[in-house]
Amino acid sequence: MKNDKIGILLIFFMTILIGIILLSSLSDSIYLATTISGYANESIAMSSGTAETATNESITMTSQEGTVANCGVIAITFFGNGTNSSHLASVAIGTQVNITGFDQGILVSATHFPGDGDYNISYTYSDRAGSTAQDDLTTVTFFGNGTNSSHLASVAIGTQVNWTKAGAITASSCHFSDGTYNISYNYEGDEYITNITAQTLIILIKLFFAIAIIIVGYLYVKRNFEDLL
Repeated sequence: MKNDKIGILLIFFMTILIGIILLSSLSDSIYLATTISGYANESIAMSSGTAETATNESITMTSQEGTVANCGVIAITFFGNGTNSSHLASVAIGTQVNITGFDQGILVSATHFPGDGDYNISYTYSDRAGSTAQDDLTTVTFFGNGTNSSHLASVAIGTQVNWTKAGAITASSCHFSDGTYNISYNYEGDEYITNITAQTLIILIKLFFAIAIIIVGYLYVKRNFEDLL
């Protein structure tokens, strides 16, 4: 009889131990389902994104230099006025008309465009674009490198740096050129549950499971060791 009770007691403690292990595993699952994950200093390659078009923008040229409204100019398709323009065979874009600094400045030949004044320009441009390794982003907390980053007052996340939930990152070409940068962000993991009500119920499962283990243990002891209670 004594050996039987020792065996029953060992089974009871093994059951409790298994319950604790299962509770630990359940706790990990609940943590992943209710906690936003973070990714720090991920390396991200940025290059010219989807091209947009500016048509017949007015630009003031002084000493053959001027600046267009948008950064990240990919290609100039027209420059000039009613007197002289890139429509003429003697004016070639890339030779007499060029792009400079941060792909926003325009430099023209003094021989072909000697006078200061207003001209029209048409061009394509784009922001820098890249994508993160994770999707379901909730916030971006940092973007940049050792030279230029969102730590500077002139670079604001949500203005000069933008992101989508899917992990598409765009950065102003006025501030960033093609290259590799670091990005830190928060995201919802694969097991994350967005519904707040569902999260609450999942958290309660852990409590109910722990209570169930206690009740089962109590009933087990009461049934087999009632004389000890």
